[in-house]
Amino acid sequence: MNATLAQCTLTAVLTLAALPALAGDPSVCKTPLPKNVQKMVQSFDDCARAGDPVTACEKLQLNARVYDNAQGLLPKLGALGPKYWRAAPRLLGSPQGLVYLVQEASKGKPIGKRYYTADQFASFCQIP
Repeated sequence: MNATLAQCTLTAVLTLAALPALAGDPSVCKTPLPKNVQKMVQSFDDCARAGDPVTACEKLQLNARVYDNAQGLLPKLGALGPKYWRAAPRLLGSPQGLVYLVQEASKGKPIGKRYYTADQFASFCQIP
C-alpha cells in the first residue's frame, strides 16, 4: 500500500511540475536594453498601434505576429479585449524580441505593457 501511495504522490508531483505556473508580471528588466532593442522598442511602439501591425512593422524591418502565450510565461488574457503582439528583427535566428499587451478594440490601440526577451521567447522581463 505504501508503494502505491508513493507512486501516486510522485505522479502528482511530476504532473504539477510539468504544468506552467500561473504567471504574474515578469520582473522589471534589470539591465539597460541593448541599443538595437531600444530602437526596436521605438519602432514597435508605432507599428503595434496600427490597424494592421504586421504590414506596418514590415516597413520598419520587424516581424510582427500575435503572441499566443502558449507557455504561460505572461499573465493570462481573456478571450475578448487585449491581445499580446510580438515583434522580432527580420534577421533570421535573432534571439531578441518584444511582446506588447495591446488593447485591440480601443481607439488608438493603447499599449498596456511591454516585455523583452533575450532568449527566443523562453523568458521575459518587463520594460519600464
